[in-house]
Amino acid sequence: MKRIVSSLCLVLGVAISVATPEEMERLHRVAELKPSSKLLKAECMTCHTDVPLHNPFGRDVRSAIKSSERAGVDAEIWTRLASIDSDQDGWSNGEEVRLDTLPGDPGDHPAESRSRKETQTDARISVGLDQVIPKHSLHPVVIHFPIALFLFGVAFDLIGARKKDSGLRTTGWWGLLLGTISTAVAIPTGVAALLRSGYQWTGPALSHALFAATATALMISTTLWRRKGEIQSKTYFALLLVAALAVALAGHFGGQLVYGN
Repeated sequence: MKRIVSSLCLVLGVAISVATPEEMERLHRVAELKPSSKLLKAECMTCHTDVPLHNPFGRDVRSAIKSSERAGVDAEIWTRLASIDSDQDGWSNGEEVRLDTLPGDPGDHPAESRSRKETQTDARISVGLDQVIPKHSLHPVVIHFPIALFLFGVAFDLIGARKKDSGLRTTGWWGLLLGTISTAVAIPTGVAALLRSGYQWTGPALSHALFAATATALMISTTLWRRKGEIQSKTYFALLLVAALAVALAGHFGGQLVYGN
């Protein structure tokens, strides 16, 4: 008698744990499956690994139905199920169903080069990098050195030439030299700032880049010329003034990127 009762209980348990066609139809309806959906083709294997054993998605479906005390999956239960990741493959059940993969099989997920978890990890790393090195890459800080030093050098070299003061001209020479050398740091940080901040190569960003490149070329040219000694050529002084103007315009358009028009 005990064997008969045990057998009946086992059969009943199996019957309860296996989805009926009506329950499967209800799941298909609330999940809004397309006729070509992989879940429709999987049939019982949507929720089972080997009947009556459930896969991770099947266990979540069973738990959701049991906790809600409802007859089967309805819209409210599906909303809850869609938000979780039953097979822990980095994609929620809702995303897997929408993209036609099996939510209970960790080996079957949307075909992308990386899983959602890896993408989220990369995003956290990117945020961490931005906290250590801001998106402007310290360019607004660094750029003040070549601007100030070079313009300082231009002023002292011109004043020294007018007053015929070698001391002033020597001071101007050091300003020109140090200002030009500091562009070796300012240029890389400027390029990094443009790329990391998402600026398009149009408008003030393009103007800033063009004037910065022109100013750098003129700074190098005048500094190389000046290193030969206290130049008295009018062409040199004209080139020096053009270089100073280019530096000022590059700084102006750079300011527009930071502060607006």
